[in-house]
Amino acid sequence: MIEYRDAVYFLDRKNIELFLQKYDLSLEKDVEYTIIAEDEGKIVGTGSVSGSVLKCFAIDNEYRNMAITNTIISKLIDFEFNRGITHLFIFTKPDNSKIFNDFGFDLVAKVDEVALLDNKIEKLHTILEDLHNSNEENSKTGIIVINANPMTLGHLKLIEEASKQVEKLHVFMVSEDESDFPYEFRYEIVKNAIGPLLNVILHRGNEYIISKNTFPTYFYKDTETVIKSYSYLDIKIFAEYFVKALNVKKRFVGTETSDVVTREYNSAMKEILPEYGVEVVEIERFKINGEVISASKVRKLLRDGKLKEAYTYLPEATIEALKSDCGKKLIEGLK
Repeated sequence: MIEYRDAVYFLDRKNIELFLQKYDLSLEKDVEYTIIAEDEGKIVGTGSVSGSVLKCFAIDNEYRNMAITNTIISKLIDFEFNRGITHLFIFTKPDNSKIFNDFGFDLVAKVDEVALLDNKIEKLHTILEDLHNSNEENSKTGIIVINANPMTLGHLKLIEEASKQVEKLHVFMVSEDESDFPYEFRYEIVKNAIGPLLNVILHRGNEYIISKNTFPTYFYKDTETVIKSYSYLDIKIFAEYFVKALNVKKRFVGTETSDVVTREYNSAMKEILPEYGVEVVEIERFKINGEVISASKVRKLLRDGKLKEAYTYLPEATIEALKSDCGKKLIEGLK
C-alpha cells in the first residue's frame, strides 16, 4: 500500500537525493517542502515546492500507472492553496508535460532539459498585450533587465549607453524580493535615476522575466547543469513572448567575467536570441580607477561602514535614498 507523508529534511534529504539521482534530477537548493510516496518504507515517488513552483517530480519506474503522480500533484496544490498561493508553475522534464494538463497547467516553454507550465497562462497574455499597447509601432527597441541591488553608476552608465543605440529602451526591474534592498526601494531609485532619459521606459518585473519561476538559479546558485538549463528556459520565454510584444531588436548586457550564473546566461543569450532577430550587445562595464563597479562591492562597503567610499560608486538617486531614514535602516540591516 502506498503511503504519503511530508519529508523531514534532516532525516530524509539524503534518501530523496539518492532517489532523484536515478532520474537525473536533484533536490534543488530552494526547495521548501516535499511530499514522499512510500511503499513499506521505500521511496517510490516525490514532488516538491519552492514558492509558487512545483518541481522535482519523480516516480519509480515499477510504480508507474498507479496514480502516484496525480496524488502528489493534488497534495502539493492543496499545500500551496492553503498558504494562499493560487498562481502556480511546474518545472518538469519536457516528456512529462502532458501529465499536468489535466490539472489545468499549460506549457509556457521548453528546452532540452526542462519545461515550464502555468495554471494561469492568461496572465502572461495580459502582460504581453499591455506591453504591446505601451510600445510605439515600428520603433527600434532595446531591452535591459536589471536587479540594481542597489543601483550603481555601472547600472546607470549601461542604461545611458544603451539608450543612445535605440529609439526606445525598455528597462525591466527584477521583481523578486530576494535582495538586500527591497523591491520598492530599488524601483524608486531607478525611476529617479533614469528620469532625464526620455526614451527609456521603466517596467516592473513579472513572473516571466528572471523570476524564481523562470530562472531560480539567479537567486539560489546551483550546479552548472541546472544553471544552464534554467538560463536557456528563461531566454526562450523572453524570445518567444516578449520580443514580439515589444519589437525588440537589441538586448543589452554588461560584460561579465566573474559571476558564473551571469556569464552562462549571457552566453546562452548569444546562442538563442539571434535566431529571433535580436542582437545581444555587450557593453564594457564602467570602471573607476580601473576597477569595475559592482553592486556586491558597494554592499560590502556599506556593510563595513565605509559610506563615503561606497558613495563614489553610486548615482545621486541611490545616495539620496541611502541617506533617508529607510536607507539608514537598510544599511544597518546589512551589518
